[in-house]
Formats: sequence, C-alpha cells, structure tokens
Amino acid sequence: MSVNLEGIPSYSIRPIGPRDGIYDLENMEKIEHYNGALNPDAGGGVGNKAGLVDMKVRYSSDTPSALVATTFGEDSFYKVFARADSSLIGEYFKAFFSFSQANGEKWKGKGDLGEKNTFTLGLNYLKESFPLTILFSHSEQKRYDFKGLSYAQIQNFDTNYNVDYDTSNSNSSDYYEYHQQDLKYDDLQLSTKNTCFGGECSLKLYGSKYLEKSEEGDGRGTVDGKRVGLMLSNKKSFDSFSGELGLWTELAWLEKYVEKVSTTPDRTHTGWKWLNKNDDSPTQLFSPYVSAYKEFDRLKVETGLRYMYYKESANDTYLGNNAYSDYDTAIANGTIAPGGHVDSLEYSMLLPTLGARFEIDEDTEIFGKWGRGYQRPYRYSFAAQYAADKNGIRTKLLAAGKDLNYIFQSWEMETSDLFDIGIRRYFDFGEVSVSAFYNLHHDLLSTAYDSALGIDYLQNVGEAVVYGLQVQSNIKATDNLWFAFNPALTFSKVTKDMVYNNANYSIKGNEIAETPKFSLKVAATYSLKNHLLSLQGRYIGSRYADIENTEKMDAYTTWDASYGYGFKNIGFAKTLDITLSLNNIFDEKYVSSIGTADLLDDTTTYYVGAPRSVALSFKGTF
Repeated sequence: MSVNLEGIPSYSIRPIGPRDGIYDLENMEKIEHYNGALNPDAGGGVGNKAGLVDMKVRYSSDTPSALVATTFGEDSFYKVFARADSSLIGEYFKAFFSFSQANGEKWKGKGDLGEKNTFTLGLNYLKESFPLTILFSHSEQKRYDFKGLSYAQIQNFDTNYNVDYDTSNSNSSDYYEYHQQDLKYDDLQLSTKNTCFGGECSLKLYGSKYLEKSEEGDGRGTVDGKRVGLMLSNKKSFDSFSGELGLWTELAWLEKYVEKVSTTPDRTHTGWKWLNKNDDSPTQLFSPYVSAYKEFDRLKVETGLRYMYYKESANDTYLGNNAYSDYDTAIANGTIAPGGHVDSLEYSMLLPTLGARFEIDEDTEIFGKWGRGYQRPYRYSFAAQYAADKNGIRTKLLAAGKDLNYIFQSWEMETSDLFDIGIRRYFDFGEVSVSAFYNLHHDLLSTAYDSALGIDYLQNVGEAVVYGLQVQSNIKATDNLWFAFNPALTFSKVTKDMVYNNANYSIKGNEIAETPKFSLKVAATYSLKNHLLSLQGRYIGSRYADIENTEKMDAYTTWDASYGYGFKNIGFAKTLDITLSLNNIFDEKYVSSIGTADLLDDTTTYYVGAPRSVALSFKGTF
C-alpha cells in the first residue's frame, strides 16, 4: 500500500494506493523493500501495514556518460530509454536527464497500452555549506483497459481467457472505446543535508500534481489532485546511543467526480454518478516521530514512536440529476443530497515500534520486532452509494435521523500489530534467514448490517489474524552460479462473524481473500565471461477471492528466463548488452489480480495474467 520515491510517498485514489508505474526503473540505483513492522522514519503514504517499497535514484555519475536502451516485443511492444549524465559542471553542479517512450497493443482485445512518455531531471549542487538536490519527474499515458472476468468465466480459462470488451456495438456500455484512461503526473523534490544541533539534519520539500481521467462504460471519471509537503529529520549520536527526531507533514487538495454519459458515440451528458466538492481548506497530515538505537555488546536494541494526525477537509455530496456537464457549473447549480454534507474528519493515533538483534556469533544473529501499522479510511465509494441511494442507503439513514456525516464520523483508522521473530545465518557463500510472523489486524472497514438503522454500510467491525513462516536465501553456489529459494507459509483467518442484510454470515475462521497458504519464489543466475543466463519461477497456491470463501482460485506456476551477452568497446559504445527475455515460458493461464467487491452481494472481478511473450533488448553506454 505504500511506494515511495526517495522517501516521499506517491499515491492517489480510485483506486486508493500508490502510483508505482510512473517512473523509469532504469534511473534507480536500488529498490528497498520492507515487510512487517516498519521503523518510524520509513513513512507510509495512505498506509504501511502491508509493507513499503522505497526507490532510490541513481544521480549523475562522476564522468560524462550516456545510456540508450531499447526493447522490442510481441504485440508491437517497444520502449526507448535515453539518459545523459553531465558529471561535474563548473565547481559545484552535476545533472542528469532522461526520457522514455513506450507503447504496444493489448495482448487481448482491441486497443493498445497507450503511448507512455516519461521525463526525469536530476540536479546536484555540491557546495559543502549548502548541498542541494533537485529531482523532477513527468509521466503521461493514454491506455485502454483490460476487461475483468466473472467467477463463472474463470472456471473455463480455455474458453474465456481472451474475453475482452466489445469491438462492434458502439451503443453498448461494454464497447472498448468507452474503457480507457488518460493519466498525467508531475513530481518535484528539493532536498538538502547539513550539520546542525550537533548532528545530521535533512530537509525535503516536495510537490505533486496528478490528473487522472477515465472512460468507464456509462461514466467518465476525473481525479484532480495536488499535494505539497516537507520532511525534516535530525540524527544525533550520544555516548551510549544514537537517536533521531523527525517530522512528515503534508497538505493536499483533491477533486473527484464521475459524470454519467450515454453509451453512444456522442457520449452525451446524462447526469452525475458521483459529484462531490471539498471545501477550500486542504486535507492535512502531521506526523512527528522519534527513534533511538543502542548497542549492548552483542545486543542491539531499537525503539521508536510515530504520531499520526490526519484531517480530511469538509465535503458536500450532490444529487446526480444535474443537467450541466461542466464540473464547476454543475457545482454552482447543483443540489446537495439530503444529509450529504460531511464535516472535516480528524484521525490520530500512536504507532510504536520495538526491535532487537542478538549476535550469537560473528555469523549468526537472532532478531525480533513489533510495530503498529495503519491504514487511512477511504470514504468516497460509500459517498457515491449514498448519492445514488443504492439499496435504499440514503432513504433508510434519513428515516432513522442519521446522515452521511454520521457514518463518516464513526470511522477510525485501521491498525495492525505486526510481530516478527527469526534467525539469520551468514556463510562464505551467502546468507539464509528464517522468520515467523504474527499479525493482528484491527478495526477493518467491512460492510456490515446495522440493526438500529436497518442498512448495510462500511463499519470498523473487521478483525483478522495472519501468521506464518518464511525463508529468505541468497546463495552463491560457485563463482559463476547464484540462486535464491524463498518459500512462505501463511495462515489467515477472520476472527469475527458478520451481519449483512439482516442475516448472520458465519465467516469466523474463514481465510482472508487473496491470501494463499503457500507461495514460493526461486531464481538462478549463471554468468560466464560475457554470458548471463537467468531463470525465475513463482508458485502461488490456491486462494479465495471472497470473504465467504465460496470463490476459490487454483494455484499457478510461472517461469521466466533470459539470456544476455555483453560486448565491451564496440564502435562508439563502452558497453553493449543484448538480452533475450521469455516470460511465462509455459503459457500458464492464471488470475493475476482481483477487483474485490465493496458489498457482499456485489460481483468480484478477476483479471487474468498475460500469456507467453518474447522481448529483445539492447542497452549501450557511451
């Protein structure tokens, strides 16, 4: 649920969560992945209970250089990436810039992935008294959607695997032209580090602007957002321990709306599915933290505490019978839904962490950690249901003397207690760690029945537990052969029954949706002189797609392989690498992701994984 670029979260809504496909990975020096309990300085975006990924940028090299990479594949796929590094300019400046363009046809159905253009600029000012780093990224893409399948359809992959949107009837809401997206993102970061207060101080200022437009059958959605924020930290070492004080704060402005349009080529305005207006005050986030680290001979202890305060701005939800297709005009002339005003909402909590490592000997250590994670509530899908009076939600609430504000004021942040304990062993030929985890998830927003009001709505009633065992290994078998073997055994269960539509659902003890009991990732890489051969395999065990455990997906296994050959000092190039990649070698048919239903009687949507494909890449450095 959290993907960061240089520690700064990248996220949006519809769906809520990270936007991780808007950066060129060729510009990254490394990608850090964190599971379980996170340190206070790790950040979190809209939530951190499901782990965090932080991408670290590769800034300009010390010598002038250039990199050009191209990839060509099936379905007319191509990507071109080019980057130039300046090295030192004058006495203090270094810079790099890169550009990429990619496109390709969809592997099923009509339409294409849409041309994607990304531009990145990085500047370093290296004066010791005031070092400064500036990073700017722009990404835009227009793409057609893939159609999800129903549970009945995935029971027969051979027949339905290639089912996609309609290509012949332009008067159907299922027509492929009415299912596409237009996405634009801009990110700017300024950061500096220096000595202050007897320690190392860092400051990051950032701004993000994003515009996401989508054609959605008989609707047309827009998310228009802006965020600005800063991160401060001061790290200091004392005689017996080291500590850090930090702060993350952010202001966000967001407008989101879904217009109703006709399912005809003229796409005539027919009202609004979701018409909302935030007040002029921004959504606010204020999150200071403190952490400390101390060594006692072979014992290392770390602890920390983050305070999370989050305030959403007041909001009005409008009725959809509005004749104006322009958003501002529709708001100016619209009617707020009865009981559709929501006051500003405030959430706060403390997120502690405590961990320790003990060195049994110079090659072996045991470790343990506990921390609390969080997840922000997401109110907009329910606001749309209220505006449309789905299942009589608005009518029943108003009849009971309640409104939309009553529902949202009752919500809390979801929290999780995350425990890890394990042992790590270092060898001359690699390392292996075995760890057990036990996670308690509290106050999950789940659709449930309120007998006093006679309606179903999202409430903080969900409770769940997830526990298991995982192995991480990196083994160098010979000077030329490296492999990894990473199995995971996971048990999950819902710990409370649920009442929905005035009926009891005995779901206590059921497995959590999309949680396989067993998964395995293996990888092997063999290098010899200029040759590089790699093989990767992934097994995902069977899993349920719904909380009732009635829709089960089969296990699947996929294999990917690549072969590369590297040249040196060929023509104008210092290096030239040619790589042939084969993905999903055995053409496995499987479900790759699931669109979970908001209500128990809604339909879950299944998205299938891509078939076997071949790609050829060329990368040259100059």
